[in-house]
Amino acid sequence: MAATKTKASDRTAVIKKLLPAIKKQYKVTVPKGGRPVLETMLFAVCLEDAPVESSERWYARISTEFPDLNEARVSSVNELERIFDDTETADIRAYRLRAVLQYVFEKGYSFEFEGLRKKTLELAMKQLAKIKHITPFVRTYTLQETIGAHLLPIDESSARALIWLGLASPGMSAEEIGETLKSAVRKAEAEQFCCSLRCIATDPRINSAFFDGTGAGEGGHEAGDSLDRLADLWKHGATAPKPKPKPKAAPKAVAKPAKAPEPVKVAKAPAAKAPPVKAPPAKAAPSKKPAEPAKAAKPAPKSGSKATPKAAKKTVKKAR
Repeated sequence: MAATKTKASDRTAVIKKLLPAIKKQYKVTVPKGGRPVLETMLFAVCLEDAPVESSERWYARISTEFPDLNEARVSSVNELERIFDDTETADIRAYRLRAVLQYVFEKGYSFEFEGLRKKTLELAMKQLAKIKHITPFVRTYTLQETIGAHLLPIDESSARALIWLGLASPGMSAEEIGETLKSAVRKAEAEQFCCSLRCIATDPRINSAFFDGTGAGEGGHEAGDSLDRLADLWKHGATAPKPKPKPKAAPKAVAKPAKAPEPVKVAKAPAAKAPPVKAPPAKAAPSKKPAEPAKAAKPAPKSGSKATPKAAKKTVKKAR
């Protein structure tokens, strides 16, 4: 039962088996709700691709480090990074956090954004889409929490886990996966489903396996055996990513000696042109030098010819 062929009813059956198993393995924590709209958006920035515990710690540090939100709004990204003290994505989170504060303040010159609750889902989505640099996850999470919309906020780490579980197809975006699975998860269970999924998606002992596509067919992983594969992953850890050295084999193939023939072609071209040009001048030089001795031979006959007329004159005089 590959992901591309799995029906919504089949996904529902798989999810019903997965959730109790995940709950047994982890202490599934549902984040505190009921925050104002702006604070909900700030928490969503903290929650994306992170465990709930880390998210709540970072969110608490926003008010600790910046009691005045306006100070945070005008701070640099580097200054805001100290909120997210123990993550490699501190700069990205700081940038998104500032983008939310700047948009809300510039809209009404205050940090009050409760008017979003009164809008329809369509209008609220358009409103949030105007905020630059925030992700679909931040928008979807805000709409789920503040309006109560039946949506599944799926971030990138959760999307990778769902593809590995066979509940989504490879190549689908996190937003597309959320829309596809919405019909397989009841509205009342949507929050619990996302939080349970986050537990495996952010578990450092196993989540590296979700980056590896090993074992997936053309349509992706099989959803039917997802629970068995997950149980095996919990037992042995992420042993699957060890084949990741495969990319290292690619550089060896890239260093093809096939480019060697090119220098050979270049070497043949000059060798063919050189002999015809230089050969003729070399042969022409010796032919001119033998002609010079012929000129030296001419004086001999001249000296003889001059002697005969003088002798002839003497004989004429004597005869007279």
